Amino acid sequence: MPAGMRKCLTKCDICCTTIYRYTIRMEGHIMYRIIMNDLMDWYENAQDKVLFLKGAKGVGKTWTMVDFGQGFFKQLIYIDLEKDTESHILFKKGSKITAAKFLGALAAYTDQSIDEGNTIFVFDEPQHAKNALNAIMSLKEQRPELPICVISSTVGTIGNEVQYTDMFYNLTLYPMTFEEFLTANKAQNLCKFIENQKLEPVMPEIKDCIIEYLKAYYVVGGMPIVVLDYVKNKDLNRVDAILKALLDRTNEYIEKEVPKNLALKVGKIWKSIPSQMQKDNRKFMYQYVDEKARAREYEKSVDWLVDTGLVRKINRIKNGVAPLAEQIDDKSFELYHLDHGLLRIMCGLPYSQVKTSEDGLDDINGALLEQLVLSELTMNNTVQKLYFWISGATARIDFVFEDDGEVVPVDVVPRIRRKAQSMKVFNDRYKNHMAIRISLDDLGFSKGVLNIPLYGLWNF
Repeated sequence: MPAGMRKCLTKCDICCTTIYRYTIRMEGHIMYRIIMNDLMDWYENAQDKVLFLKGAKGVGKTWTMVDFGQGFFKQLIYIDLEKDTESHILFKKGSKITAAKFLGALAAYTDQSIDEGNTIFVFDEPQHAKNALNAIMSLKEQRPELPICVISSTVGTIGNEVQYTDMFYNLTLYPMTFEEFLTANKAQNLCKFIENQKLEPVMPEIKDCIIEYLKAYYVVGGMPIVVLDYVKNKDLNRVDAILKALLDRTNEYIEKEVPKNLALKVGKIWKSIPSQMQKDNRKFMYQYVDEKARAREYEKSVDWLVDTGLVRKINRIKNGVAPLAEQIDDKSFELYHLDHGLLRIMCGLPYSQVKTSEDGLDDINGALLEQLVLSELTMNNTVQKLYFWISGATARIDFVFEDDGEVVPVDVVPRIRRKAQSMKVFNDRYKNHMAIRISLDDLGFSKGVLNIPLYGLWNF
């Protein structure tokens, strides 16, 4: 292992999986991020490609990449092209500049003598400088042995990215998962109990402890800066204040970055997300944006928000048969938020109302619960792409995915005792062999339905 890199302090009998877990340091605190395993794969097997790390604003891309660079390399050359506008002069010539001159300019600008054999180059938000991506990719073409990383808060395509598709090792970072939340709170021993539930049920006293952390995660969300403060202070008043400030910064980011011709429509769509998600029918409806709105007038604005990563677009499938990609209804979709903590604040729900509800997580708002589930399913390697299914006004399946040609419907229920009419309609119609129900009940399988506890979605 490279000097300076941090492993979990304990071995695999305590860790969340059977391998060592690499961690990052955030303001002096050790934080585990799942993506570190992917960064390790790039480091060991794919440095011939440019590492392209994407993710919405605030999910921890810079923290993660800078800490990784400092841990795995003797030297880090980091340029933030969004904040450091003076650096744009370095990229002015684009692909026409030679590698030697570009490296010399970087050395002079950063006031560092570059040790090429032991240095990683990290370029943050290159879309803010004309010709920056061309210059960076030209450097890689001329000096393929150099480890180079590009970071972007646009999960969509930037500039002429398509031109260099074959040269990228693409990764996307999302808000912190429940597994990462547990580890950040030094409760990684609970991950082992969750992992072993396939062999034996989680003991009641252990489950109660896990549920308490789950309640905290539901309130806090997965934005790293919020999780970090909660770990340090355990103060939910501070959590709400930080979430509100983060939401304000997100609004400012949207206003700053959105093209002028889309600004009004993007703002209306963004503000409509809470009301869209709190409907019985989660399908995105343009009349909730503007009573006179038409789909064709707002499509580009929806796409812009999706490309920023601030919202997630889930398409409806017409039929529950494989391949699901051929069943997409392009005109029918749902928009989810980036993070359930931020969504809670947008919905105007203070932590006190969540924590004092009579049945805890059993009575939480369905929209927030589905947002949390979406985040967890996204990070499960079994789930490649998520869809939803509705049949008139009679049945709705929250999520559907495809696993090795098998269509798997997923029903999100606070209590397993609720009648699963929607699941029955889907199963009767499409004769699928497997279905998943997500609840707080123990892991179990009955009549073709696998019940997965909400706290264990990362581990099925």
